[in-house]
Amino acid sequence: MVAPGTTSLLRPNVEKWNTAALTDFATAISTANNDTFQVNIDNTKKFFTDAGNSWQGAAYNAAYDRIGEDHDQARKVWAYVDDLCTAIKTGAADIDSHRTVLMNKVADATAAGLRVADNWVVCEKDGVAADVITTHQDAINAAFHPFSDAVAGACTKIAEAAELVRSAGDLFGSDLDVNDAGTQGGRLGDEDGREAADAARNGDQAKLDEVAAHLPTYVLTPDQIQALSEGKDVPTLPAEVQDYYRHFFNAAGKDGLLALNDHLQEQATATPDHPASTVAAAQQRALADGMMAITNEHLGTGTGPDGKLTSPGAYTNLPSDIRQVLSGRAEERNSEGTPSPGANRQAMMDKARLANLLSKSDPNMVGGTTFSMEAARQGASLANYVDNVDKNMGGVMPPGFQDSDKDALRKAASQFLGTGVRNHVADYQLMTGLDATTGAKIPDDLSFGAQGDKYLAHGDYDPQKFNSVVFGHDWGDQGKMASNLYGWTADHAHEQGPEGDLARKTMSALPSVFAPHDGDKLITDKDGKQLFQQTVENFNKNPELANALARVDASNIDAFSQVGSDPHAPKPAAPMEVRDAQRMAFLASQTREGRETIDLARQTYDNATLYSITHGGTAGDVSAQDAIQKMASLDGIVDDAQRNALIYQDHSHVADENDQAQKSHDDKQEIGDNVKKVVDMIPVPGGKVVGTVKDFAEDPAYKALMEGVNPKPTPQTVQYPSVLQVEKDGQQEFRDRLNTFTNADGGKLDQHSVDEYIKAYNLEYNDTVSADQVHDNNSLDDLAKGGAQAPDNPGAAK
Repeated sequence: MVAPGTTSLLRPNVEKWNTAALTDFATAISTANNDTFQVNIDNTKKFFTDAGNSWQGAAYNAAYDRIGEDHDQARKVWAYVDDLCTAIKTGAADIDSHRTVLMNKVADATAAGLRVADNWVVCEKDGVAADVITTHQDAINAAFHPFSDAVAGACTKIAEAAELVRSAGDLFGSDLDVNDAGTQGGRLGDEDGREAADAARNGDQAKLDEVAAHLPTYVLTPDQIQALSEGKDVPTLPAEVQDYYRHFFNAAGKDGLLALNDHLQEQATATPDHPASTVAAAQQRALADGMMAITNEHLGTGTGPDGKLTSPGAYTNLPSDIRQVLSGRAEERNSEGTPSPGANRQAMMDKARLANLLSKSDPNMVGGTTFSMEAARQGASLANYVDNVDKNMGGVMPPGFQDSDKDALRKAASQFLGTGVRNHVADYQLMTGLDATTGAKIPDDLSFGAQGDKYLAHGDYDPQKFNSVVFGHDWGDQGKMASNLYGWTADHAHEQGPEGDLARKTMSALPSVFAPHDGDKLITDKDGKQLFQQTVENFNKNPELANALARVDASNIDAFSQVGSDPHAPKPAAPMEVRDAQRMAFLASQTREGRETIDLARQTYDNATLYSITHGGTAGDVSAQDAIQKMASLDGIVDDAQRNALIYQDHSHVADENDQAQKSHDDKQEIGDNVKKVVDMIPVPGGKVVGTVKDFAEDPAYKALMEGVNPKPTPQTVQYPSVLQVEKDGQQEFRDRLNTFTNADGGKLDQHSVDEYIKAYNLEYNDTVSADQVHDNNSLDDLAKGGAQAPDNPGAAK
């Protein structure tokens, strides 16, 4: 519930909060403001008013007018301070009331004998029913989110009020009106940026502390961040905050920015000499969020008459030297401009320093599309750099580097990629090389001139190079982060609106991403392997890629059941060609979890179909005969994919080399039987088939059910199956399931219909299985190459 890296909202910390201290602090400021500041400014005016009894004339009038102006300006400063006190008191009261509700919910769970973890998760306990735990968790969730919003809202309002006090204080005594304090963000950002740059040159740590204290914190509320993560326009960024950060980064430049982050990182890291500073951590987050905010084209300061955002973010809001750090990739550096070993190391470590800063951003904060693409590409570039060091230099870094630098660059690669893949438009464009809106090819150089002549421009961006590195690199997480490039689509495949449209567009692109082809011919890499072969190897090397694709496939399960019968029938979220569907199912079946996920969706789909047909329905908007054919097509593709994956792994010795593959290397029927136990627990309503699958697949409870019925796998050698026997087994399984539903309460099928459906199923199932089932070494080799031959009917949509 609490975002990774966030400590202030952990339960032990919240329990220690003393909101009364905030109120006391505001009272102390208010007292000083009223009893000292207000009295002094009023006394000054009173002095000159009283002096009028003995001093008249032009000089007195001029002096009195000037004092009057100063008094009016000072009173405006007093008002800003008073507003700050009000913001603190109001925020403290709001936080306290929501905190009380939250802590009461925790107390309720504790009274029930349950333990609430530091991240507000109710822990399971033997003897306590799941619904009891869920009830307490729901109550805590319902209290935590308003509490979190109250904290964010109070912090934002207090920070804005404090910034106005600072700006008004600067304006007092100048030729500018104190009322202009709200428009001084750019001026203050310039001032702080220059001071950061100077402090970087002079090593002035005290000045860096002062600059950090001025940073606008809580740049966006959780709701605004959530809206951005969904690709929505957010027109409510305060103009002074946007102006501040835009001017700050331009004035600070690369050196000032990185020096400030280094200073904050040191303070935010616990050492034997000092504890970790939560203030410094918050300032780091504000700095990173501010950078990402001003690059996001969906974040503006208002809405114009035409409905478009006012002052939307852009990558060019960052100065060229910062863009060069992010957009300058080692493999593209001009050989004529190759720096000395020391300078080369510094340039690479600057990237690691920037990556460290970005990793401190709110985990849900999203940068602009171009910014995100460049962050992800820089991550791939650094990963490629480290891989080449390991492959070509025996793991020894080039001259000028230190021993620890390789690990630092490896970590930076992961941080950059993690930052970039949060933007879903960028995800699509990174994998396809096409503009998500226009479909035009994306240029390779997106730095907007920042790279100058130090880096070579290469025309169009090549997504295959990016995909090859990202999906093939060992990220240390079995491919979990890399899978975020497409894994998000499973949650949005059936949504209406721009995010749903983008999800479906991305899903439709995946067959070409994982099996790049030119027409019906798969593309071969320079090592002689078809790129699909590399994808299969990568999915076994990074098994989370398969797990994520399985979830995507499950959300689009009806795409595997389209045999082109009724042209007017509803289309799946992302239709696929026959060969593409076979490849996607095969890739997703490279892990046990992947096979379970697809089988879960498949069996749920089948049960919904059979229930509808045997209980007076027509399986949605198609005829019963068509529904049976679709089901047979789906079953054949999934059955083939699961068997083929096990055979491939067995003959490629994957199970001997990969721990997760070893765990998953069990009999296909075992998975099918286990999944059936789960599916049979679910009552199937008579609604549309796809809706039934979607609703269940998105239910987190299914994972708990799976764990309850899954025994430990029993590894065994997989032999080439008899295609004839495979067909007989599939036909028998269908007959058994059809009879089960026909004989259930409410079943309405006559024997003639049963016979016709069995006949239709057998024909379609046999055709599907025989076309793709591996049965000897030649067909296995063909499978590993992605099915090099074109399908018999390449135009048939799946």
